[in-house]
Amino acid sequence: MTTETEANTAEKAKAMLKAVHDDKCAEINGREYHITKINHIKRRKVFAFYSHIQHAVAKGDFWFMESDDWRDVEKVIENAVTFDGDLLSKRQGHWDEYPEDYLLFVQTMLGALSYPFLSGISGG
Repeated sequence: MTTETEANTAEKAKAMLKAVHDDKCAEINGREYHITKINHIKRRKVFAFYSHIQHAVAKGDFWFMESDDWRDVEKVIENAVTFDGDLLSKRQGHWDEYPEDYLLFVQTMLGALSYPFLSGISGG
């Protein structure tokens, strides 16, 4: 059973993901990550993965980061997001330079790129 606090937190998180999706930009630790165009097939791949691991992420369990499935989804995300005008997939060592952004980036982009599907599973 979901408490009122949990429901309120979930609504706030969904509103944040909507804002990132609508603005096509997430600010993480003062740095801006911009979402480029992503087609339905790639967005669906991100969503399918996100729907499988979202409860683990909510608990702070990032077991999936060593999986082949994550590596495939991470490539999709890094080919759809820019930093300082360059696709993340083209920036060597970005996560070595900004490791503190990585977990929040992952959580944000999984949800923001999946956002168009979220209203379909929550009833609106």
